[in-house]
Amino acid sequence: IFFTLRVNYNKINQMKLIGTYIIAAVMLAAGTALKAQSVDEIMAKHEQAIGGLENWNKIKTLKMTGDMDIQGAKIAITQTLDVGHAARTDMSVMGMSGFTIITSKAGWMYMPMQGGTKVDTMTPDMVQAGQRQLDIMGTQLLDYKTSGGKAEYQGKDTLDNIPCYKIKFTDKDGNESESFFEIATSYLLRTESKVKQDEEESEVAVVYSDYKKLDEGVVMPMSMTAAGAEINFKSVEINKPLDPNVFVPAISK
Repeated sequence: IFFTLRVNYNKINQMKLIGTYIIAAVMLAAGTALKAQSVDEIMAKHEQAIGGLENWNKIKTLKMTGDMDIQGAKIAITQTLDVGHAARTDMSVMGMSGFTIITSKAGWMYMPMQGGTKVDTMTPDMVQAGQRQLDIMGTQLLDYKTSGGKAEYQGKDTLDNIPCYKIKFTDKDGNESESFFEIATSYLLRTESKVKQDEEESEVAVVYSDYKKLDEGVVMPMSMTAAGAEINFKSVEINKPLDPNVFVPAISK
């Protein structure tokens, strides 16, 4: 009888233990589902706040002009984008003009303000990093799912006393970044990512601000800060015809 009772007692304990595991597994699954749902909800609100996928999908070309402030030095800047194909950034300071060009296959730069005398070909790492700007929706993380990425909710945080949602993104190549979305507006305020250049990896943070709604229905940040440089855009042209020669790496004479 004692043996039978002990077996039954052990079975009862075993059943309780199994039950505990089942409850824990259910709670874990529920927690995962809630986190996934939270990410989807956060990103859906962000998408709606900046104009929706339909309006962003209509953008085929983009030209933004403004200035860049680096430690008090003002640099005129123009960014030209043929979505999915090529991007060019022109800079002018102290009578010197330079540019960077990124295409889906290669990249070039001409920087006389840094002592450059000819057009240099970018390294593969620089090209890969620069090609991210060809995906206009990617800059606002609107298409991370369709491009093979995934997102993980990291909880709440604050930026300059502004309550934010923090989300970790991993793209199809395994590159990780963390982004902060303002809870009140659903705008993207900051992205932190690692960039590899010349075999060295460094962390780069980009801060977005001064969001403006354009006539095309999209809402874009007109100010961006990264690595001590602040860019303020004054004008934006969307879907204007572009001269293909803009993306040819030639020095103007």
